[in-house]
Amino acid sequence: MSSYALATGRCIARAVAALGPLAVVVPLSSGADAPAAGPGAPPPTWAGDVAPILMNHCVECHRPGQVAPFSLLAYKDAAKRARFIEKMVKARIMPPWSPDGPPGAFLDERRLSDTEIATVAQWAETGAAPGDLSLAPGPPQAPDGGWRLGTPDLVVRMRQPFPVPAGPGDTYEVLPIAFSLGAVPADLIARARIPETDLLAVAAVEIRPGNPRVLHHAAVFVDTTGVARRREAEEGGNGYPSFGTPGFVPASYLGGRVPGTTPRFLPSGIAAGVMPMSGDVALQIHYHATGKPESDQTEVGIYFMREPTVRMLDSLFLRSFRLDIPAGDPAFAVEDSIVIPADCILMSVFPHMHLLGREVHASAQMPDGTSRPLIDISRWSFRWQDHYSYREPFLLPKGTRVRCRWVYDNSASNPSNPNSPPKEVRFGPNSTDEMCGLLLGVLPVNLADTQVLQEARIAKMKESVAELTPEERSRFKWDDAFDDLAGK
Repeated sequence: MSSYALATGRCIARAVAALGPLAVVVPLSSGADAPAAGPGAPPPTWAGDVAPILMNHCVECHRPGQVAPFSLLAYKDAAKRARFIEKMVKARIMPPWSPDGPPGAFLDERRLSDTEIATVAQWAETGAAPGDLSLAPGPPQAPDGGWRLGTPDLVVRMRQPFPVPAGPGDTYEVLPIAFSLGAVPADLIARARIPETDLLAVAAVEIRPGNPRVLHHAAVFVDTTGVARRREAEEGGNGYPSFGTPGFVPASYLGGRVPGTTPRFLPSGIAAGVMPMSGDVALQIHYHATGKPESDQTEVGIYFMREPTVRMLDSLFLRSFRLDIPAGDPAFAVEDSIVIPADCILMSVFPHMHLLGREVHASAQMPDGTSRPLIDISRWSFRWQDHYSYREPFLLPKGTRVRCRWVYDNSASNPSNPNSPPKEVRFGPNSTDEMCGLLLGVLPVNLADTQVLQEARIAKMKESVAELTPEERSRFKWDDAFDDLAGK
């Protein structure tokens, strides 16, 4: 089981003694640079110098079956791309890591040190020598059964492959899947069960795409109403289209996946969500058109809590639908803010934009007048997004105002612009439309404040949806969004 690495979790415990011990301290990744080769030293080799760097930082994606376009497991594959690899690492395009700022703020940062970059560059510039290939380190051990968090307690898989159209538009589909706890050991169910309920505490969820090329993002809901299954039957039996909401009032939300997401467990005693003991898992998937017919059969691994649940991760969000980005505008900006309605520990942030995204900046204005940056990204990448988890979560007191500013580049100089020449772009479901959002992963200090956070989410969604025109609300089927959010 991987852990949520908090370097100094004691600061949280001091801030919120009621939460109990939150920190699971693990060794930090070594950020110390190895001494650089001195004058006259032999040039770097693949076996002795470069392979260890790529095995530690790159082959998670650059291996067969993963999202990267080529493998870097073998010397021959890397050597023929040596100058290209040099270019990518020197520009810090690879490994993909978007947040600015000094290293160490977030967990699982994908960064190369200056010395590592220099080593790769010198290797490429001096002929990409192999060295003694028998001494080269092998690739890191593959995850258990392909699951990064280990073997799940429950695996839920789409019943049949879904045919993804070639385009031009993207596809938003909800696929309900019946699940059974019959194969889950009874003692594990008993340990995960929240007392006096028919709910199981979920420690983590990992989404494994059947076709990473087409799955842009996915969200996992549980439906106990049967609505999702009925809607699927009305559409012919293999999912139904739905954008924004899943098309029913969810009994629970278990988690999601976007490109770059790192699945992880939370600190001991903190659950990621709850799951009813019966019903349907409903996968809401955004499929990105590739220009040719594709197929996908995604599966979800669910991990149940094995220790008493002390706290449940919750969320607040910022977003705006006021996206009317003029053609040619290189710096169209939109802002939003929210007042934190109760004392919360901020665990993570998840910003979101599409292809025109250029930068995003979020900060917290504390009640005492001080300000704290939450995340700054000056080089947004649509292809690499993540839930950025803080190495040291911190307190957002009640009354803190979180602000976010998203900036879009709709000019011809934006290499990611899907339109040539540029054209006006508005909010919408396709990758070629635009979105903006910032999800805050929070822990309420007081258990009684869970209801307060829910009321704040409903109020915020009402405020956001009111920005849409009646035609847009009807087109996106959000006319009943207020009732859905209220659980009615």
